[in-house]
Amino acid sequence: MVISWILNSLAKEISDSVEYVNDSVELWRELENHYDQTDGAKLYQIQKEINDLAQGSIDITMYYTRMKRLWEELSTLSIKSQCSCNCTCGAKETMHKAEQDPWLIQFLMGLNEVYTIVRGSILMMKPLPSMAQAFSLLIQEEKQREFKTNSQLNLDSTSLHVNASPQHQNPYGARNFKTHYTTNNNNKGRQFCDYCKRPRHTREKC
Repeated sequence: MVISWILNSLAKEISDSVEYVNDSVELWRELENHYDQTDGAKLYQIQKEINDLAQGSIDITMYYTRMKRLWEELSTLSIKSQCSCNCTCGAKETMHKAEQDPWLIQFLMGLNEVYTIVRGSILMMKPLPSMAQAFSLLIQEEKQREFKTNSQLNLDSTSLHVNASPQHQNPYGARNFKTHYTTNNNNKGRQFCDYCKRPRHTREKC
């Protein structure tokens, strides 16, 4: 019963490899040995993904989320020394800080170059901030950059609209047309045809 439950919980390719085992304890040991042997490869794979991960075209939140997921997977597989005593020496906090600082450095290394200034400011802090604090600073910088970009786009759009308007292209066009039309009308009013004895034209145009 126990063996069937375990086998049904496994992927088919894994269950096929241990279906010959008839004892539940032996089956459990087989599986434990199998996964223990693959921990090294899994650690290598996750660490390589962390090293290769960079922000690229994604935003700060997405980049942080992907990095954090990989760190959590790595932390689950890694064997770490843990302080289980009830002392107040601060060993737990020190060990946690020693684990977090390399993660922070790795995270900052993968940022795009537009964050060079804020990255430098974070690295100058003593002690180094927590991941949550660094993430908050980077989010603020990202929002400021988005605001500046949107403001510049609106300014460029307004400038383009003004330059493309007909009045801006020829501010004197309407005035010149009106003056020319009025002058022609005044000239016509002074013309007189000595042939038909009518005004507003000459003999040549009669």
